[in-house]
Amino acid sequence: MKKYLLHVLLLLLFIGGCANSPAPEDEPGNIVVGFSQSGTESNWRKRHTESIREELAKEGYEVLYRNGFMNQDRQIQDMRTFIAYKVDMIVFTPLVEDGWDAVLAEAKDAGIPVIVVDRHIRTAEENLYLTHIGPSFKAEGNRAGLYITNHFQNSSQSSVKILEMKGLANTSPTNFRSEGFLEVISRDSRISIEASLQGDYIRSKAKDVFRKYIEENGWEDIDVLYSHNDEMTLGMLEVMEANGIVPGQDILIVTIDGQAEMIENLRAGKVNCVVECNPNAGWYVRNTIKRYLNGNTIPNEIYMPETVFSDKGNLDSIPPREY
Repeated sequence: MKKYLLHVLLLLLFIGGCANSPAPEDEPGNIVVGFSQSGTESNWRKRHTESIREELAKEGYEVLYRNGFMNQDRQIQDMRTFIAYKVDMIVFTPLVEDGWDAVLAEAKDAGIPVIVVDRHIRTAEENLYLTHIGPSFKAEGNRAGLYITNHFQNSSQSSVKILEMKGLANTSPTNFRSEGFLEVISRDSRISIEASLQGDYIRSKAKDVFRKYIEENGWEDIDVLYSHNDEMTLGMLEVMEANGIVPGQDILIVTIDGQAEMIENLRAGKVNCVVECNPNAGWYVRNTIKRYLNGNTIPNEIYMPETVFSDKGNLDSIPPREY
């Protein structure tokens, strides 16, 4: 009889415990997000990662984070790990535009939606991912070009020659920043790109490439330096100062990103225009996941707001940067 009563008591405790526990699907901690980042090559990229992880943590999501270290094969393997783990959502920042079709098809077959963040991708098949969240890189190129055309609008200078330092090949920021820039400067027949170099968005690479260029060609014919990101610009500033070139005066400098160090260079007159590329994608990713889980329709593109800082504006009004 005592054994029977003990079994009944344990059963009642078990039933009561189950009744007071929330259903697994009601627990936000049960949502698992696989996040594949392309690398940590800059302060911009580090802030981009922090932004996404911080915002997803606010929802109580479990985040499986992987750093691709600028290697596409590694990123693809990380995404396959997420698929094997059966995550609820994959968020990834692609290193390059092409080569993702197979792993995205695997995610789709597994019923796992994918959000592409920052750089764009090209796929042979439609609907392999849920949406893209990020900047308009073409608009960034437009803004850089607009600063230059406005700067020389009332100048009597017969020609304006530009040195362009491009980012990594086969990436949407590089392609669209070039395209948007060229679209605007072509409106003024005096303005042309004298040379385009490849810096891969890496400070040391741009520094070496730029140093070699001025050793072989000189710098006196260059009126403007247009750089696709701040890290490359910082490398080139070192070369200029080592060669007696006064940045911001001898050569007009337009750069993209908006890192804190570059804003200080803008205030010091070493650069003339900084086109912002917003790294704070976290809120947009978090909001998109919440809306998707609630059954809302998600648009194919979600663009993030950005601005421009230049020597033509009030530099004291620029808020502190987080990166």
